[in-house]
Amino acid sequence: MEERTLTTARLLLAVALVALISAFLNPDLSFSLEGLAVYLGFLLAIGIVLVSFELPGLLVHRRVVGETGRLRVLPWAIVIAAVFVLVSRVVQLQPGYLYGVVLGVIFLQAASQRDEGREAAAGAAWTLVVAFVAWLGLGWIRGLGLPEDDLVGIGLETALAAVVVAGMEAVAFGLMPFRFMPGWVVYRWRRSVWALLFGLSVFAFIHILIGPNTGYLSDLSVPALTAALGVFALFGAFSVMFWAYFRFRPARPQTEKPAQS
Repeated sequence: MEERTLTTARLLLAVALVALISAFLNPDLSFSLEGLAVYLGFLLAIGIVLVSFELPGLLVHRRVVGETGRLRVLPWAIVIAAVFVLVSRVVQLQPGYLYGVVLGVIFLQAASQRDEGREAAAGAAWTLVVAFVAWLGLGWIRGLGLPEDDLVGIGLETALAAVVVAGMEAVAFGLMPFRFMPGWVVYRWRRSVWALLFGLSVFAFIHILIGPNTGYLSDLSVPALTAALGVFALFGAFSVMFWAYFRFRPARPQTEKPAQS
């Protein structure tokens, strides 16, 4: 019981920490009620994205295998989130990079390739749906014309915008068919499902986030847009090199233990 309580506390602390780090994407963040509303908005958004990304797979695994699994904190993901925020502030990207998937799932019982693919596909599909609904809700909230100092409006707009960005980024990048990404198990299971989900995620990512006329990045100047794409390219190259190092490095020779007499 104490171990479960400690694990839950670690998970909540990790989510709260990432929400605090992500809140600094707002250049106008301050220690005020408005700043608290921004933080709570990011906290709500990260919780929603994590639930939509992880919970469907957990439910599928439990129905098939009978095991619930358990969540664990990914420390490297918290570091990546902090680096993204730092880079966004240094090069003045607005909106900045938001990395919200900071928890992983551990299963003791392995599932078949078919079940693994269904679990990953379920999480991606639900995340896309949630991000799309958040996008519609964001347009509705902005159309209400709420006062700029309305705390509820600030929190809701922040949460919806963060769900849109984090959700679409998680699916568009996560479904890339690399062996170290969730998209590989979907691609290996059923390519038609992978193509549908990946195509929808890329279309939504380009149309809503980076489209030249409709995306959030459409208001960026040419140097700022170049910086945004450059940071994205560097992160992608680093991710591939990081995987390739552990995938192709030579195995260390095993030293023989001296025989005991």
